[in-house]
Amino acid sequence: MVAPPYDVISERMREELYRLSPHNVVRVILGKERKGDNRAANKYKRAARYLDSWIENAILRRDDKEALYLYQQNYLYKSGLKKRIGFIGLMKIEDPSSSLVLPHEYTFSKPKADRFNLIKETKANTSPIFCIFRDSGDKVTSSLRSAASSAAPAIDIELEGVRHRVWKLTDRKRISRISKAMASKQVFIADGHHRYEVALAYRNHMRRLLKKKDAGPYENVMVYFSSLTDENLVIFSTYRVIKSLGKMKWQDIEKRLSGYFTVSRVRDGETMFAKLEKVKSGYAFGIYYKDGGFRVIKLKDSSVLDEVIKADKSRVWKRLNVTVLHFLVFDHILKVDKTRANDKNIIYTKDEKHAVRLVDEGTCDIAFFQLPTKVDEVRNIARNGDRMPHKSTYFYPKLLTGLVLNKF
Repeated sequence: MVAPPYDVISERMREELYRLSPHNVVRVILGKERKGDNRAANKYKRAARYLDSWIENAILRRDDKEALYLYQQNYLYKSGLKKRIGFIGLMKIEDPSSSLVLPHEYTFSKPKADRFNLIKETKANTSPIFCIFRDSGDKVTSSLRSAASSAAPAIDIELEGVRHRVWKLTDRKRISRISKAMASKQVFIADGHHRYEVALAYRNHMRRLLKKKDAGPYENVMVYFSSLTDENLVIFSTYRVIKSLGKMKWQDIEKRLSGYFTVSRVRDGETMFAKLEKVKSGYAFGIYYKDGGFRVIKLKDSSVLDEVIKADKSRVWKRLNVTVLHFLVFDHILKVDKTRANDKNIIYTKDEKHAVRLVDEGTCDIAFFQLPTKVDEVRNIARNGDRMPHKSTYFYPKLLTGLVLNKF
């Protein structure tokens, strides 16, 4: 009945989720288009009907008490067990000019239009936005872990190697303490930028419709909060795989790169990542080329970055790994054509093996690998009012959709 977030569901996965259950939430968050769809009959209208019928038939049931929902995800990372905990609750939507809710990524009009149509028809937050916050002294996190240890979870399921456990917290005193602790905190959007902007747009839409400054339930959005200082918070890299470098051969690529980087060939992907991990300062990237070779490139002189990266951004932004990769390597050195066919010359993936396979199959010419963006970098970028390059972060694990929904 649950599903990953809509934006990571492949066509194949959607088919599998459809087969799993007639009540799987995929029918709401990523419904299928049908021949003959129009304004009166479409996937958004069907999503609303699914949701309404599930509530009517008690497939979904509204809790009779207000609650916060503790949400813990257990997963293996680098041979160790991680247990990230947070809570799901409602957060008041704030105007961008005075907001303590800070984004770090750009959004795009097409997915925003898609999510706006969904919220307009379903009148629900179907997936929680993922926000992180600084938990001074681990006060909130300690309270969550204490509450979770005192009772069995209401939900306990495993999906794709991640165990998802949810507790209902109805103790009003504990809820009050957590709410007060969160009241004046800055929060940073880790995942769900499009949905937050859509929630704001929908709130404004309902204010105009109701002719009220306070649109009641539409003033809030469902959010999962987790501490940014928790060691269980993990960010993965999203690797870049270039479909075509035109007529360039490796000799041409190496010659161009050698003007700025030292280039060394390594035995395999494991060795490549081990070498990247050892680079404490400076900039280094891994490469897999279609000749079957792994390489590591390391920037010789970082002073060149000021000459190449001319964007009107903060120094923190200009020194991000992904910024250096895109502006120096892709644009300046290799002159990768990213604009062709709406950026379809670059494939993004968090799976190293998939990136290598794309090159081995001949689908792509070359893959680039970089170490993950750090949590502090996300925070500093957001505080500076900057936005990171596309696909700079991948917070893992993703939150499941369908565990908790907020129906207006």
